[in-house]
Amino acid sequence: MIGQTVGNYRITGRLGQGGMGTVYLAEHPGFGRRAAVKLLRPELTRQPQSVQRFFNEARAANAVGHPGIVDVLDMGTLPDGTPYIVMEHLAGESLAARLRRNGRLPPAEAVDVALQAAAALGAAHGKGIVHRDLKPDNLFLIPDVQQPGHERLKILDFGIAKLEHQAEPGAVHTETGTLMGTPLYMSPEQCRGAREVDHRTDIYALGVILYQMLVGAPPFVSEGQGELIHLHISAPPPPPRARNPELTPELEAVVLQMLAKAPDDRQPNMAVLHHLLMAAIGRRGVAPATEPGREGPTAPPPGHQMPLQTTLAGSASALELGKPTRPRRRPWLLAAGTALVVAVAGAVALQLNRTPEPPAPVEPRAAAPAFVPTPAVTPPPPRMVNVSFTSQPAGARVVRVRDGAVLGTTPLQQEWQAERGAEPVRLEKDGYRTEEVVVPLDRGGHFSFPLSKLGRPRPAPKPRPSRPEPAPPPKPREPTPI
Repeated sequence: MIGQTVGNYRITGRLGQGGMGTVYLAEHPGFGRRAAVKLLRPELTRQPQSVQRFFNEARAANAVGHPGIVDVLDMGTLPDGTPYIVMEHLAGESLAARLRRNGRLPPAEAVDVALQAAAALGAAHGKGIVHRDLKPDNLFLIPDVQQPGHERLKILDFGIAKLEHQAEPGAVHTETGTLMGTPLYMSPEQCRGAREVDHRTDIYALGVILYQMLVGAPPFVSEGQGELIHLHISAPPPPPRARNPELTPELEAVVLQMLAKAPDDRQPNMAVLHHLLMAAIGRRGVAPATEPGREGPTAPPPGHQMPLQTTLAGSASALELGKPTRPRRRPWLLAAGTALVVAVAGAVALQLNRTPEPPAPVEPRAAAPAFVPTPAVTPPPPRMVNVSFTSQPAGARVVRVRDGAVLGTTPLQQEWQAERGAEPVRLEKDGYRTEEVVVPLDRGGHFSFPLSKLGRPRPAPKPRPSRPEPAPPPKPREPTPI
């Protein structure tokens, strides 16, 4: 590809390769502007669903038009049928690379990244676009040319974004039960394969990222994907302050609300989240919006002085901020000003010669009632029940029947949230028959299974010994004739 032309850009080098395609460095011959060209992998060009998701990235970024989302300059198809996207070239590093190098970030830096992400995602949600694949690899940090020493965030890869208002012919829809996203950062509703996933799934994913930035590791880590999905669905996250005592209780409360299992228990939108994060770190000046995507103004950087808002327009503000610019004097303006001063002085003298009238009595204002804040009510922790599974032999997979999630392998002991109803579970092991059990969610329990090998008949139950039938009564003897 080096030296070839894609659209109006000439390929000059290779930047890297991702899950859907390869990214090349390119340059516009006329303007000298650099760009990043992303080409879809050849084996995916024959899959209409992959091509649709590839172009979704360009459509979503173009529809939002936010400075916190990567700019897409062009898109199209090469003569050989390979789809491509031309994006702005970013000089910086991903958040994933930053975390690999530093482990965790200072709380102020981590919250600043989350605030910028919330603002950009709020704009996307206002356009009906849900990212659905937020992770540190998709958050890119670049130097801020307008504020030296600061960094700006760019959100990448809207490839599996959900466009709620998409109406193009042949649009591809996600089927129920399909897992979309990266398991470390997927919301519980994504882990269940739910089709109706709204903007609050991005709040959960951003909460996982913020947790990782503050603590140094995501809240849930597991070697198996099934166990990781189970943790997202049912396990409470460890409190961040238990891993990083430097965090404040206010910031911890915001993070834990972002990681709530039910979408209704999280912040309702990114504007409210933005406001709560600002309040948690002591910044002021941001009011929550009433709808997703409507972000309030961000607080000024430390040391920045805002102009004073008064009823005297700009004059009082100019006196507070510095010396105003002295206007050039003109002779005719000076003469008019002198005449005006003389007239005003005469009017003032006439007023001083009059007898002043006594002022009208002023009724005292009633004191305003003191504001008493409503104390926050902390919900009680959910009641948990113990559930354990064993099998002979061990090593059987414990699978939840309703969604096929693998909870672990026997012997397995877990804590489940106490609820009404029951949960069907099956045990699977290669070469053995599958066993099923219904777990009562209100009390849990221990369940043990002897597994039978395939090809062998199940052991027939031993017949219970039957009671002997009573002997019939003896017949009466007939009298012997004499």
